Amino acid sequence: MTASGQEVLFAPRDRAKGTMPTATTYAYHFRKALKDAGIIKPDGSPKYTPHCLRHFFASTALAHGIPIHEVSRWLGHRSIKTTVDVYGHLVPASWDRCRTVMQTALRPGAPTS
Repeated sequence: MTASGQEVLFAPRDRAKGTMPTATTYAYHFRKALKDAGIIKPDGSPKYTPHCLRHFFASTALAHGIPIHEVSRWLGHRSIKTTVDVYGHLVPASWDRCRTVMQTALRPGAPTS
């Protein structure tokens, strides 16, 4: 909460009280901030929405190697399956990394664990 009593964009979850901010919690202030920053289309509609920023966050995090289970938790998905179904194609190819690790491990003289 701010001094004026308004919810902040990333307010902590208060599970005991069931309070979780949603896009409608701060929609007016979000649109006003976009307008004040000049981030609107010629027709006056916002160039960005909380939903598109959410996708940007998840896509960018995954593309840069943040583990999908962590992104899933941060997004608040009940199941990692949801995250994998929506964003799994953005996880950097692990097959090449796995192949390199296995080739290194099987190389003669490679240290064993």
